[in-house]
Amino acid sequence: MRSMSLAAVAALSFFVVPAVFAADAPKAPQPKLSLVRGTVESFDGKAIAIKTATGIVTAAVSPQLRVSAVEPRKFESLKATDFVGITAVQGENGHLRAEEIHIIPVAGIGEGQYPWDHHPDGMTGAKAGSMTNGTVSLVHTAKAGTMTNAMISAAPKADSWQLQVGYKGAAMVNGKCMGLASSAAEGKGCTGTETVDVTPATTIVALVPAKAEDIKPGLALFATILTDDKGQAVLAAITIEKNGVKPQF
Repeated sequence: MRSMSLAAVAALSFFVVPAVFAADAPKAPQPKLSLVRGTVESFDGKAIAIKTATGIVTAAVSPQLRVSAVEPRKFESLKATDFVGITAVQGENGHLRAEEIHIIPVAGIGEGQYPWDHHPDGMTGAKAGSMTNGTVSLVHTAKAGTMTNAMISAAPKADSWQLQVGYKGAAMVNGKCMGLASSAAEGKGCTGTETVDVTPATTIVALVPAKAEDIKPGLALFATILTDDKGQAVLAAITIEKNGVKPQF
C-alpha cells in the first residue's frame, strides 16, 4: 500500500474520495490517503481484503463507496468533449510518452500536473512518471510518464498519434507549471502545456460506473483507502477489472 498526498489522489477525478471523514471538522486530523493496487481477496459489502505484492490489506467499506470499472477503447473513439487521464513517462524531444489513457466521465477535477507512479500490468514495482489533468487538442501526427487528465479531439493516423495538453496548475517550478490548480493561492496559479506522444502500445480505457455487487474475488483493482489517526482504514473508492480488462494506473 503506497501512501500518497491528498492532491495526488484527488487527481484521479473519477476516484474523488467521498466524505468518509468530515473535512470541515474543526482541527480534525487529515486522514492518510493510500493508493492500493492488487486483487480482491474477499469482499462482503462491509469489509474488503486486498491481495497486494507485499501482503494483504484490509479495510472497512464506506457507505459512500465509489465503484467504477474499466472498458477498452481505441484512440479513434476519443472525442473533443472527453476528459481523460494519461499516465506517461518522459519521451523524446521534451515530449511525454503515454503509457495509458483512461477516459473519465467527470471533467475539470484535479486539474494540474504532479508526479505519479505507474504500475502497468505484469510489471513488478513502480515506474516513475507524472499525472496531468488538463484540456487536450490533437496535434499533427508524430512519433509516438506522468498522468494527464484532459479533453481530446479527433484521431490522426493509426500508427502515429500526438496530443497537445493544456492545463492550469498551482505554481511555476523551474520553468514548469506544477501542482493542482485548486492549490494555487487566490489570484495566482499558472498554465502549462505538454506534447504527449501516443503509440499503438498505449493502453486506452474508459472508466464506467459499477456496483459494489461487481466486486468479486480475483478481480484486479485500484483502490483509495483512508486511514484516520486511530489507524482505522476505510475503502473510499475502487476501480475494478471488467471482462479481463484491468486498471493500469
